[in-house]
Amino acid sequence: MSSLFDSLRSASRSLDAHRLGIDVAGQNIANVNTPGYTRRMLLLGEVPATDFYNAGRGVEAVAILAHRDPYIEARIRREQSGASFDGAIVDGLSALEANVAAPGEGIDQRLTALFDAFNTFADDVRSVAAREGVVQQGRALAQSFRSMSAALQTAQRDADLAIRSQVLQVNALATGIAALNQRIGDAAGDVQSMIDQRNVAIADLAKLANVSVVEHSDGVADVSIGSGRPLVIGRTAHQVEAVDGPAPLGLAVLTLGDYDLSGEITSGSLGGLLYVRDDAIPAHTGRLDQLAYDVATAINGVHSTGYDANGNAAGSFFVAPGAVAGAAAAMTVDPALAADSALLAGSATGAAGDNETARALAALRDARIAAGGSSTPAQGWGQFVYHVGADVNGALDSAAGRDEIVRQLTRLRDDASGVSLDEEAANLMKYQRAY
Repeated sequence: MSSLFDSLRSASRSLDAHRLGIDVAGQNIANVNTPGYTRRMLLLGEVPATDFYNAGRGVEAVAILAHRDPYIEARIRREQSGASFDGAIVDGLSALEANVAAPGEGIDQRLTALFDAFNTFADDVRSVAAREGVVQQGRALAQSFRSMSAALQTAQRDADLAIRSQVLQVNALATGIAALNQRIGDAAGDVQSMIDQRNVAIADLAKLANVSVVEHSDGVADVSIGSGRPLVIGRTAHQVEAVDGPAPLGLAVLTLGDYDLSGEITSGSLGGLLYVRDDAIPAHTGRLDQLAYDVATAINGVHSTGYDANGNAAGSFFVAPGAVAGAAAAMTVDPALAADSALLAGSATGAAGDNETARALAALRDARIAAGGSSTPAQGWGQFVYHVGADVNGALDSAAGRDEIVRQLTRLRDDASGVSLDEEAANLMKYQRAY
């Protein structure tokens, strides 16, 4: 049978338990807008009786639990990482897309102007003004190719600088996660607030790169990056390094210890920047170089068969490209022709007034000299523009889809882990009445 003292102790335990319930509900309400906060729930337990004649010894607080769904959290990290990847591609290529310009305002306009000048020259091969016009338009086309090549190189360097900056962010977050692991491991009391802080840091890290997380029973979490490379192991954070690559570009190579991470970061904004720098821009540069090579080679091939105004065999119109790689950056009108337009070929026989070579040069406008003989020069430029736009639009569409998935998963997480003011108000009233 319970004594008066036992009854008083039972009442005291009940007061303590329900006062703690009021505190937990108040904590939830106070943090309703705190990023990363996980709703707390007080777990109460009956204090069992000591003998047959004892009805029980009241209630006690067993634990304060945090509502977390590891599966949903992992899904959100994965989808946010993918959305950041797409966003980085859009950011990295949008400036390049602007440099491509609208139809009729880019290299296609310069190609049209050059072939128009060839056509005007064919109408009167004796016209000095027509000759100068061809040379001028040749210079303008070469400058346009060089400018576009420079824009691609600038975009690549900008992506490399952004990569180096984001590596610093990865290392800072890894250090912060390791520090929180240490505090969690050393703590003697409630660690849920520190776990919330660490989860926010892990979510920020997942936006930068593809990471995986393993949480242990003591609350400490290990984080790996790329293809399972250890980034944070317990209380120790390893550092990703951006090492200068080979000349002439010196683009950063990402390493973690003895591992080369550059090909393993396939998600997050860092992965998107690596894709832009190492895949997208080199592919676009290759297409631009191929077009420049095809145009220069085709025009040189026709021009060198003709005769100039002095009846002499003509040379090249453009400086002959040595290879496809770098053809756009090196494209320029032959210096001798640039200095003397009389060296421009118009005649196929050397006879005065003959315009066969000039007509053949003008006819290259509609000749399939680009993309392996499958496209005209204008179509070749159109394909270049299409590929740039397709990269940007594809990333935009993918990002929109991932953002919607993240929103849906976030709603699921809020249902499980978020704070409901109505529910907490009801809990507050329940604990107050019990108190």
